Amino acid sequence: MSQKKVEELSHRSFELNQRAINEDDRTIEIAFSSEAEVERGYGTEVLDHRSKSVRLDRLNNGGAFLMEHNRNDQIGVVERAWIDDDKKGRAVVKFSKSARAEEIFQDVKDNIRRLVSVGYRIHEMDSEKMDGGRESIRATDWEPYELSLVSIPADDSVGVGRGMENNKTENQNLKTENMSENKDIPSAPEQRSVEVINEAPRVDINAERHSAVSAERSRIANIQAVAEQAKERGISLDISKAVSEGVSADDFRQAAFDKVCEKKAEFVPADLSKSEKRDLGRFDLGTALRAHYSGAKLDGAEREIVEEGIREAKNAGIGQSRGIMLPSFYVNKRDMTAGTANQGGNTIATDKAGLLDDFFASSVMNQLGATVLTGLSGNLDIPILAAGTAAAKKAENAAADEVSPTTSQLSLTPKRLPAFIDISDQLLAQSSSAIEAMLRGHLTAQMLETQEKAFFHGGGTNEANGVAGASGIGSVVGGTNGAAPDYADIVALEEKVDAQNALQGGLAYVTNGQIRAKLKQTSKQTSGVEGNFIISDGSPGVINGYRAEFTNAVSRTLTKGSSSVASAIFFGNFADYVIGYWGGLNLELLRDSANAKTGLHTLVANTYYDGGVRRPKSFAAMLDALGA
Repeated sequence: MSQKKVEELSHRSFELNQRAINEDDRTIEIAFSSEAEVERGYGTEVLDHRSKSVRLDRLNNGGAFLMEHNRNDQIGVVERAWIDDDKKGRAVVKFSKSARAEEIFQDVKDNIRRLVSVGYRIHEMDSEKMDGGRESIRATDWEPYELSLVSIPADDSVGVGRGMENNKTENQNLKTENMSENKDIPSAPEQRSVEVINEAPRVDINAERHSAVSAERSRIANIQAVAEQAKERGISLDISKAVSEGVSADDFRQAAFDKVCEKKAEFVPADLSKSEKRDLGRFDLGTALRAHYSGAKLDGAEREIVEEGIREAKNAGIGQSRGIMLPSFYVNKRDMTAGTANQGGNTIATDKAGLLDDFFASSVMNQLGATVLTGLSGNLDIPILAAGTAAAKKAENAAADEVSPTTSQLSLTPKRLPAFIDISDQLLAQSSSAIEAMLRGHLTAQMLETQEKAFFHGGGTNEANGVAGASGIGSVVGGTNGAAPDYADIVALEEKVDAQNALQGGLAYVTNGQIRAKLKQTSKQTSGVEGNFIISDGSPGVINGYRAEFTNAVSRTLTKGSSSVASAIFFGNFADYVIGYWGGLNLELLRDSANAKTGLHTLVANTYYDGGVRRPKSFAAMLDALGA
């Protein structure tokens, strides 16, 4: 019998045959077991697939079809089970019509959930010793108890698996219970099976010591790296204390991020020094652009401002681009009073807003309270608590299970956000204020549209990671081909967040204008009580008692089944969406033959941003709402 090297987790892949799905009957034919070898703590286990070795009565008597072997989460029933000539266990399972089962069935049809597992008992077995004291076990009498859809099976060589032994105590109880139910089964093999399950794996002391040392070195190195990153932002963290107290790298990163959030207001230089105000008072954007286009050297205030922009860009980790680089204190809001005429006072307005002020202020995500960090340098890693392990109740003297959360991180990196406009030769000859007015209106609209779409639907490649694609957010499904949203869907979005204990903070609904119009015409009750609409005329900015915002950055062209005009509805605590900005604004003036004939230049602007969900449990989405 072949032997496989044991890793901490093994993975063997299989994809369910989509042709085996019968949507009308809500059934699917699956393979749930095979004679593939599976490594256990004591050795190698094989399930014998001769028909006399497998007890199928339980499955064929309305066996349960579950999610993740959870007896409280039944999504269907086994209609028929059998052993095929190819020595594989197969079954036809039927999905329930409950909302939970409908959601899972849709994931199966969409080829998202593809792995199946079987829960079983071994009644009799044959065994033999292998090299190293391990055993080879062949189950010659075993009984499937239930079938489940799972994320990670132990045996998916046929697309189906035998679930990984996450709960050895439950397996032992099953076998002990079985001994009392089946008096005719010889006690020796049954007792031996219990002992095998409880047999502790051999421990290599030297390997364990080496692993512990490596883990500790990695922890300290990660803490030091986070501290260095925080130091660049003017934040001092106590490395020695964290190391001595055994603080994990993830907890240390969390503490660093919290301090970054506390200091985020300091990143926006609202109060400028006298010298900065003087430079801004003398700076003329038109002069800088004309010098850039002609190749002339910048001088005076224009040179000082652009050099500051270049330094800021380098510190932010985005390097120097062609064109002129304006610092963040020029493009973001600042308060200043115009100087004298010969210092540029005639071209600088009093209390003048920055070039990108409208751009930042008009962001729906920003208005909803998203965490916005400006003036960033380098990449920013933010810890994410992806999942937690619940504490299990135990008998008085039973050993406690380790409760360890699953963590990951959101990495924000500078993503280029470009826009362009055409400006005439005549406008280029004008003063800074005239050019700024042109830039503010056109660039703001283009950049805002691009970034807002990314905040909700971005895929993370050269753009922000959107809420819709974030792993772990709650999901409300309308139907196979989408469905018009009703009040139950709206409340279900709230419930999805509440179920994760995340119903707190800046909670709000966000959708587009088309869905707003639909909800204004949709009654809360199915009886259609006039005036009792989901969105009322008296409170147009409220849904289900929460604040509501509407933007056409939320898509109305999503695909669901045969529909390609579905819209999204989001609900959540938008403070758990993090937005970062690096540096100021890069401007590059270009001219080709076509522009030259019409007396135009093309002004290309670039700024750098990123965004992503920090806490997925704080959000839920319906991505198949039909508004038309």
